[in-house]
Amino acid sequence: MKRKFLRKLYKAILLLAAGLWIGLGAKGWAFPGAGQLPGNGTIATGSATYSNSTPPTGFINAATLSISGNTAILWGSSGGTLNVTGSGPGFNVGSAAQLFVSGSGALLNVDTTGSPSYIMGTISASGIPVYVANGSGIIVGSGASITAGGVGLLGYDLSSQASAFSGTVSVTPSMTTGGAVTIQSGASKITVGTGNTILVAAPSVNVGVATPTSFSGMTFLDILSGYSVTGYNVASGSVSGGPSPIPGTSGSITLSGPTSGFFTNPASSFLYSSGSITTNGNLVLSGVSAQWGTGNPSNLAASNFTNNGTITGDFSSSALLSGSLVNNGSIIASASNISITVGGSITNNSGATIGSTGFNVSLDAAGGGINNMGTITANTSVTLTASNPNHLGPYPAGSISNTGTISITSSSSSNTLDVVSSTGSIFLGGTVSLANGTDPSSTAHFRTATTGTVFMNTPLTVYTTNFDIGNLTGSGVLTSAVVNFHDVVGNVRNVVSNQAIQNGFHIANGPFSLTTITIDNDDAVAPQIINLAINGNAVIQTHDTSTFINSVFPLGLSNAEAYSGGNLLVNATGNLTVKGGTPIDHALSTDILGFGSAFIFPGGIALKAGGTLTVNAPIDNGYTAVAGPNFQGIFLAAPTIIVNAPMVTSGNTFVHTSVSVPVAVYSAANSLLFPSYYNANLTPGKLVVSPFPF
Repeated sequence: MKRKFLRKLYKAILLLAAGLWIGLGAKGWAFPGAGQLPGNGTIATGSATYSNSTPPTGFINAATLSISGNTAILWGSSGGTLNVTGSGPGFNVGSAAQLFVSGSGALLNVDTTGSPSYIMGTISASGIPVYVANGSGIIVGSGASITAGGVGLLGYDLSSQASAFSGTVSVTPSMTTGGAVTIQSGASKITVGTGNTILVAAPSVNVGVATPTSFSGMTFLDILSGYSVTGYNVASGSVSGGPSPIPGTSGSITLSGPTSGFFTNPASSFLYSSGSITTNGNLVLSGVSAQWGTGNPSNLAASNFTNNGTITGDFSSSALLSGSLVNNGSIIASASNISITVGGSITNNSGATIGSTGFNVSLDAAGGGINNMGTITANTSVTLTASNPNHLGPYPAGSISNTGTISITSSSSSNTLDVVSSTGSIFLGGTVSLANGTDPSSTAHFRTATTGTVFMNTPLTVYTTNFDIGNLTGSGVLTSAVVNFHDVVGNVRNVVSNQAIQNGFHIANGPFSLTTITIDNDDAVAPQIINLAINGNAVIQTHDTSTFINSVFPLGLSNAEAYSGGNLLVNATGNLTVKGGTPIDHALSTDILGFGSAFIFPGGIALKAGGTLTVNAPIDNGYTAVAGPNFQGIFLAAPTIIVNAPMVTSGNTFVHTSVSVPVAVYSAANSLLFPSYYNANLTPGKLVVSPFPF
């Protein structure tokens, strides 16, 4: 009797020392013993047998689970018919244990213990799709290895699906809670066959990828957090419905790539979180479909995709199904241009990089702003677009700011910079560099809201610059051959003094022989101040600008433009030439006097040149019989003034020249019978020689 007792005691001690006796561990310890295998299994559907097998070298315990047809097993806290030596409650595989799965069909393992499942060892199920589901969470250890015909790890309780398991699983919209799924970095390796997929779905997902080959063979690596999906089949990656965000949830995905080499997440894989996404390490995400923040679609901008590592290739996202992007690392191009659209804002922090030489960059913040404090690098083109109609997130106006570096590097092709904030302003500081900006095809385009402003506080050199803006100011110097003020609604100036001549917005010729400037303010709704200081020579002309809204023949013109009464001041250090344009509405010079074109601005016009001032088109600022006192006349100043066309001004204003010039002057005059209509009368006494008033 004593001998038998000692024998049993000796075996028990060996089992405990080997880590195979874990019944106590499941209740008292969260972590399984080294040799623990799943236990207390109950077959819900299908057929299965379970028996110990000889452990391979390096393992202390092993078992074979043989299934026939699609099989679902509930692994509980006690009881069940599926147990082997070393079994512990629930679905756990110890670090020195190996579970072999053989047979045919797919296998669904549902852990119902209320404790997380630990896969620390090896699961070998070559060719067989294997799912593990646990509403309390799943941990795949750093030394684990899974080989199967597709792998699904789900932090949800799928026990209700077990009895009808047919090879696919679903996450329903009612599954708003569950446990986290963590795949620890280290030596973890998940291998599936050609055409198979890996699915990781849970309210919170943390996937660590130790090496470029830690996950291999899969057609897709689909990571879902806070998303429902119907009929997901890991054997093929097919779904019968979804994935769709679960309303009111705030999912969390952390995907960490290796520190050496890059892990490639296959194109068209799902990276979907109803809340946030965080990436670390080195990842290739070209063509990966990303969604985040969708659990709260009314405020997508509140959820972030935060990149702390290096992403090669741009992921696919849309304005309606993504939140904000925060880049603390690098997002670089691999085989195609970087094009990222988000439903919130884009922040590129100091030290971070978006883009690379050889490829172009397009960033679109459809529900927020763009703030570049790092570096944006492109080959020939950078496009920044922002809009925030709902005024949400960190940049409620939807403005675009650069205090970092924007660099377009191609010196052999034309360069394009396109910056558009349709609801806000543009803050252009830092460094903006166009390597081939002087090419005649190189352009920069800026557009703001009608109430917005371009703050240009950095030098910019580009052949053609187009402005469709509210206002323009800043201490930077714009060096261009062509500057088009298309539909400028507000003011253009840089106020630094109480002297108007000191408050010009600076434009320079630089390498160009002159700068051609076109003013188009027909969309303005109030008087404007346009003050330009030009270093060099300039040609200035108007386009679409008018003085009157209505024309009734033969009565005349009526209703001055809403932007009448402002001031235009142009001060060029070199030669200044005035050319004409046609009004979009009406003007006395073109409609009454019949001149084909004219330089038209319904307010004070002051033109000064350090060289020769040449007027090759009529200057027309006549919009009323009685203009205000704020220098509403025409003022010309230069050492040499050549006038080849007449002038048209308001009824009570004059044409002032710094030197005597012969010129015909017409004045706006009320019709005698219909005083609300205006015509133009020749008035010789309107020409005055006087000093420049500014």
